[in-house]
Amino acid sequence: QADLSKVLQMCLLHDLSEARVSDLNYVHQKYNERLEEKAVNDLAATLPFGNEIKGLVEEYEKRECLEAKLTKDADNLEFLLSLKEQIDIGNTRAQTWVKPALSRLLTEEGKQLAEEILKTDSDGWWYGDKDDEWWVNRNK
Repeated sequence: QADLSKVLQMCLLHDLSEARVSDLNYVHQKYNERLEEKAVNDLAATLPFGNEIKGLVEEYEKRECLEAKLTKDADNLEFLLSLKEQIDIGNTRAQTWVKPALSRLLTEEGKQLAEEILKTDSDGWWYGDKDDEWWVNRNK
């Protein structure tokens, strides 16, 4: 059983270093050294609860605990949702990123969510049933 509070904290803080080192794409990462640890350490040094942040980020980066794995999956599922939106509007190149995105998932829960994402219309929540009375006369 995962500690929900810890998962939420990791989700909020896992990309903290990107505020200082940027969110480089895969090509840029290949040719640049990102000093993420230094960025987190420098930021943590300015806060009274900096050591807690530093500890959570370090634990996330190790990917050993369930909370870190779930957080990483959430990050990758967000990317998969963006890909699905692009696929649904006809961007055929987005499909090429689905397999690598799926291979990054660490938990069974993440893999199950990914499966649902890929078989669900990304705009179904918005468009729904257009024969419904609401869409005709706005009658609830």
